Parts: sequence; structure tokens; C-alpha cells
Amino acid sequence: PRSTLFPYTTLFRSLTLNENTFSVSVDDTLGTGAELFLFLCLLVTPIVTLTGQRWFVPLRRWYGIMMACCAIGDAVAAGLTDNFAGGFLGRLAEHTFVLMGFMMVMLVIPLLITSNPWAQRKLGRYWKRLQRLTYVIWGLLAAHLILLEGFGFQSGVNGSGFAGDGDPIFHQRLYQYSACSLFLLTLRVPPVKRWIVARQKEGRNWLVYATILPLFALFVLGFIFIANEEIFKGIDSFTEHPSGE
Repeated sequence: PRSTLFPYTTLFRSLTLNENTFSVSVDDTLGTGAELFLFLCLLVTPIVTLTGQRWFVPLRRWYGIMMACCAIGDAVAAGLTDNFAGGFLGRLAEHTFVLMGFMMVMLVIPLLITSNPWAQRKLGRYWKRLQRLTYVIWGLLAAHLILLEGFGFQSGVNGSGFAGDGDPIFHQRLYQYSACSLFLLTLRVPPVKRWIVARQKEGRNWLVYATILPLFALFVLGFIFIANEEIFKGIDSFTEHPSGE
């Protein structure tokens, strides 16, 4: 019966690399995944600053590896399926926003190659300097999103994106990025870090948490919107019903 065959049919179709699915949704899904893992990488340092704990620091390496895999997959999908002229490389450089994404992928490759203890030992003090390319990728992502959607607010189909969940601000990728980045950037400012350390030495952690809470809540809100998009678009892609949004 059709009802018993449906799950197997769906799985088979999901593994066929359907071009329509790739061109409509998969590259976008992979790009969103790369953004999520980038923010998780960047979140480790602020959490260390706030808690003084370091047991979760090794997770940053794995977040970085997953970010690189998603970013490279995004570039491959875009190069194979986007409707731009010029072949594979042409599709990755035809428009400025795509070129920004391609530049991020080029920067993430050396990070991926050196994300192991052997490379860390061989590079010595230069390894940490190389890892600072993450901040360059962070900045290029802002440029990528500005060029992709621009500024503005969503209102139905009138705005910098397509009709989506109806939220005029956090439906926009740039504002999701900004909400997450504000917390991550503030906790990296040296005077802020010194103030946090001083309050912690005074035993006034409650003041630190009360001060940081609004920024952290904004981060969580932006991150939830990005994760929500990733989950639903990912499911749509896997089941061969790609979202055009």
C-alpha cells in the first residue's frame, strides 16, 4: 500500500541530490547552519568570562569544524545550482553578496585544516593568530547579509525578504545577526571584561548577571529565530519540499 511505502520513497528522494531542492533551499539551509555554528564558536569566550569555567572550551573546535563543513557545502551547492552565468566559479563571484560568501569559505578552509592538535603544535604562537580569521569571517558575514537583503523591515512581501513568519524585524537575517553579535561583541570589549572581573572579585556576580541579562536575552531571541529557520527549512529540504522563502 502507498501508506507503507511513503517513508521509504521520501528517504530515497531525499538522497537523490535533487537539483530543484538544492537550487531553492539547500544552499540557504547550509549557510544558516554555518552561521549558527559560528555564533556557537564565538559564544565560548563570553561564557568563560562570565562563569570562569573552561570545561566546555574544547567544544569550540567542533563547532568550528561543523561551521566549515556547512560553509563549504553551501558554496558547493551554490556553485552547482545557482542560476548565474559563468560556470561553477562564475556562480560564486557573479554577485557581490555571493562573492562575500565565497571569501568566507576561502578563509574557513585554513581554519579547518589547522583545527587539530598537530597543527597547533607545528604553528606554535602563530596558530592563535590564524584562528583570529574567525573575526574576519564574522565581519564578512555582516557584509554578506547587508548585500543579500539590505536594510528595512518585513511587511508581507514588501521588504528586504520574502513573506515569512510575519515578524517585521527578526524575520530579517541582518537583524538576527545583529541581535546575536551585540552580546558577543560587548563581552569582548576590554573595559567590559575588566569590569566583570572586578565585580567577580568583589563577590558581586549578581550585578554582572543583572547587567548582562538584557543583552543575553537579545542574543537568545536572535539565535532562536535563526535556529527556527534552520529546522523548518532543513526539514523541507530533506523531504523534497524546499521552502522558497
